[in-house]
Amino acid sequence: MKQADDFTTHLGPFRDTRIAGVLHKRLNQLRDALAENATRAWNLLLVADIPGRSATINDQADNISLPTVVDALSRLGTLDAAVFKFQKTFEHAIVKPRLASTASSNAAVVWIADNTIEVSAGVAPSDVGATVADVRQICDFLSKRLPASISTTLCEKLLPGVVSRLIAGWLDPSIPVSLDHLGPFQNTLSSVSHLARYIEELGWPCEHLHEWVDKAPRNWLARRKEDALASVRALCSQGIQQKKEVERVETQMVSRDDAIMAAEAGEEADEGWDAWDNDDSEKLSEATKAEDEKQGTLHVEEEDMDADAWGLDDDAEGDNATETKSEKGSKGNPEEEDTDAWGWGEDEEAGDAGAADNQKVVATQQQPSKPNGGTERSAPQERELTLREKYTVTGIPDAIMEVITQVIADAQALAQSNFSGSPIAPAGAGLYSIPTLVLAMYRATAPVYYANDAAGNMLAYNDSTRLVNEVRDFLVQQARTDESSDLPQSSKPSSRLRLDADLKAIESFSKRAYGKEMESQRTILRDLLDGAQGFSNCTTAPFAAECDNAVSMTADRIRDVAKQWTGVLSHSALLQSLGSLLATVLNKMIVDIEDMSDISEEESKRLRDFCNRVCEVSDLFKQPGQQGDMTGIYTPNWFKFQYLSEILESSLADIKYLWTEGELKLEFEADEVVDLIEALFADSDYRRRAIADIRRHAR
Repeated sequence: MKQADDFTTHLGPFRDTRIAGVLHKRLNQLRDALAENATRAWNLLLVADIPGRSATINDQADNISLPTVVDALSRLGTLDAAVFKFQKTFEHAIVKPRLASTASSNAAVVWIADNTIEVSAGVAPSDVGATVADVRQICDFLSKRLPASISTTLCEKLLPGVVSRLIAGWLDPSIPVSLDHLGPFQNTLSSVSHLARYIEELGWPCEHLHEWVDKAPRNWLARRKEDALASVRALCSQGIQQKKEVERVETQMVSRDDAIMAAEAGEEADEGWDAWDNDDSEKLSEATKAEDEKQGTLHVEEEDMDADAWGLDDDAEGDNATETKSEKGSKGNPEEEDTDAWGWGEDEEAGDAGAADNQKVVATQQQPSKPNGGTERSAPQERELTLREKYTVTGIPDAIMEVITQVIADAQALAQSNFSGSPIAPAGAGLYSIPTLVLAMYRATAPVYYANDAAGNMLAYNDSTRLVNEVRDFLVQQARTDESSDLPQSSKPSSRLRLDADLKAIESFSKRAYGKEMESQRTILRDLLDGAQGFSNCTTAPFAAECDNAVSMTADRIRDVAKQWTGVLSHSALLQSLGSLLATVLNKMIVDIEDMSDISEEESKRLRDFCNRVCEVSDLFKQPGQQGDMTGIYTPNWFKFQYLSEILESSLADIKYLWTEGELKLEFEADEVVDLIEALFADSDYRRRAIADIRRHAR
């Protein structure tokens, strides 16, 4: 063939003759015949049986040796195509069955007998060490059975796929999560390094294997992050079904100017909240004044109610209070927001040290001396209060804390001397970033799981609050532990953990969940009251029935919500939330009634009845065996609504007396009272004089 090519090349002037054309045609026929024979010989020498999962490389076939066939195919220019075809069939027959994912239940092992390599069923599932050894056997078989001229070409095409399958299907899944399995992983790294060096000695590509070994710390850290995030998703799904009651304990140092201390230190300390049960008008007046001073406003906006519910204005009202968190709390300003969200400050300002039956107050008093050497009569300058409340959480916070504490424990372990030689020791510092990812994953996925629970938003509020408290407690405890550590300050866990921003984000998430639930309930209550159509024609059918249904459904809705939240929220948070919802209802009824330009006597009685029916929900704010009505403490416009109810069936003289001699002016503006008088009473000289007196005595 080579001689024929040389002859046709040197035809010279005879190149365009007829005989030259005949020679070229015969030459092409000869080339095709040789190519067919060489390909047939190649297929006899290199046999890959895909169904049988075996491959055979013979030295010769039909008295034709493999090097001869390789040389012929090379001269014919078809060697690359033949090698590519064998590479594909060999990959399907040997590589894919052996390197199938570890998830496959079928065990496989490589067997080599003379010139045949076979993948057969093993007696037990293969491990990563055996798989790496089998890859080496495959490489050894190809290097010994194939001429160097084609083994390099073949493996340049075959090995990238082999290495990719080995890493994705075996090496990456072998990366352990627990430090207890680092021993086998180190053996895996060693065997992979030996395999990479062996392949490199053969002159074949193995960069990816070296890279995988070098990136072992990074790969291990990525695996830990992936496992932590997957754990959070699973924990949220399972933990939402597990509910338990927990106790929140908080210790505060409260000054004597605080409302609680004032109530206990004052002359009325013996009476406590029993004063609220007294029907005497004078004590009602005093209670009304105290409540007005507490709120500092006459008109209740819903935004203010939200702020009260979250305790946002506690700082302004309790400037003299110095609060010191207990070990169950945390240090720093972020905890103040958490405390406000529970409304501890509001309970104190309201003067109710025992608003909840499950809230206990343990107080230690000191008797400070006066400058002149005397002592205060009975009021201490400062005392310690321990507040306890029970509420319901799911299993999510504790489960997430287990993930975080385990990660930090592993980070500390990797910093010890017994792990100094570990290939993944450099990844220890990176573990401190995982808690941030865990908390972010909780914020991102939790709403989906809470949505399936009727009180989901409130559970999210409770869980987030507990999670923040537990993380802060852990950080405080870790800081104390680090004080006795010999590690450099920059290497101590308390210095590496940067969770302040994440905890604030969790707190924000909890408040959004609470606010979302509250706004949803307010919307429902407003919609129910809208059915009364502003109480116009409340005595005329069919509007009378609509008004009656609207008021009944509104009151029932508040009771349903109370039943739904009872046991989920702490008692003080429950009362605050119900008080805020009730304030929304009362505010709308006050506005609707004040907007009525003309109220007949029959309508006045009907409106008074509606007010009384709404007021019946005040029993939600009472505890068995507790004296006094706490509704006014948690519902800012409660007393205003009570006065409105009285005005609806009072005479002009009574209204005038309440304004001039009573405390009506603390709840109403003069214009509001004037508008009500003009709607309730016909125009007369007596009405005009009463209005004039009211305007004259306006604040």
